[in-house]
Parts: sequence; C-alpha cells; structure tokens
Amino acid sequence: MIAQVPSQAEELAPYLAGPGAAVIVLMGVLVGLYKLIVSHGLPLVTAIGKRHLDQIDQMISNQREEGKVIAKALATIDRRLARLEGHTDAGVYTGQALSPDRGV
Repeated sequence: MIAQVPSQAEELAPYLAGPGAAVIVLMGVLVGLYKLIVSHGLPLVTAIGKRHLDQIDQMISNQREEGKVIAKALATIDRRLARLEGHTDAGVYTGQALSPDRGV
C-alpha cells in the first residue's frame, strides 16, 4: 500500500465541526450585534433623549409664562378686592392701614 498523506482539509475538519466552529460563529454574531447597536441603536436613543429634553424645556418655558400671567391676574384681583374693601368697610378701617387679613 502506498502511504497516504492526509490533506489539510481532513486535518481541519474536526475543528470546523466542533467547538471551535461554535466560537467562531458566536464571535461573528456578536460583531454583527455590536455593529447593529452602534449604527442604529445609539442614534435612536440619542434622538429620543434629545426630543424628551426639548419637550421638558418647552414645558418649563410655558410654565414660566403661565406663572407670570397668573401673578398678574392675582395682583389685579388683589387691587380690586382692596378697592371693594375700601367701599364696603367705610369708617371701620381708617387711614392707610389695610384690613387685618391683608397685613399692615
């Protein structure tokens, strides 16, 4: 019989069909997931976060404007109430003093 020299394919076959192949496939899958997350996941999360922060900034500015309007309305109501108290409490409170519930 002629001695047969094993080919390289026959020597590599057990490695390609065994645990080594599973590790190689797993590494390929992990690289693919990493690329997917970096190229699509991170920009999506960044855009969502930016939109959320912009909405919060808009809510804060709206609240400030509403606060100014409410303060103006309350000041107007306070002046009208003071005028009404001056008309209805004639003679009871004299001088510049305000009613007891409004301070001195």
